[in-house]
Amino acid sequence: MKLIVKLEEYFVVVFLAALILLVFIAAVLRWFGIGVAWSMDMAQLLFAWVCFIGADLALRQNKHVGLDMLTTRLPLPVQNLLALCNNLLMLAFCGIIVFYGTTLCIQNYQRLFNTLPMSYSLVTSAGPVGCALMFTTIIRRIFQNISNFSRRDFTELHYAELEPDMPEADAGGAS
Repeated sequence: MKLIVKLEEYFVVVFLAALILLVFIAAVLRWFGIGVAWSMDMAQLLFAWVCFIGADLALRQNKHVGLDMLTTRLPLPVQNLLALCNNLLMLAFCGIIVFYGTTLCIQNYQRLFNTLPMSYSLVTSAGPVGCALMFTTIIRRIFQNISNFSRRDFTELHYAELEPDMPEADAGGAS
């Protein structure tokens, strides 16, 4: 699992850097009157992959936006039960995206980018791949929630980081 996390991190960093560089160069060239038409299609491709792979990284590290004003006031077993229900809903949603996203990729494999000789399925496949990665993360969280009930130990709730080697946020909240 550590290898997958490292690959995801590398993938997101490289693609985000390429995206920023590509958009910057295209903007500078456009300022000089040189159009780079394919840059928008390539930026769209990179952005889709960065978003969906980054979503799994954020989920693993509990960096998604959430409201816990009410839930933190509840007893730990109730918090764990709510976390389990939330994880089951997210699992169902990710499963739906994987299924229908894969169907969409298959149906649109012949559609090409406007300016690139590549299938648009490269963009639409980011959704199912990213949600499949999130699916595995959520499965691990569900097992953790169930394990909490069986051990009657709720010190590790759903929002605990799954990878012990992942860096923790500062106590002040800054990352």
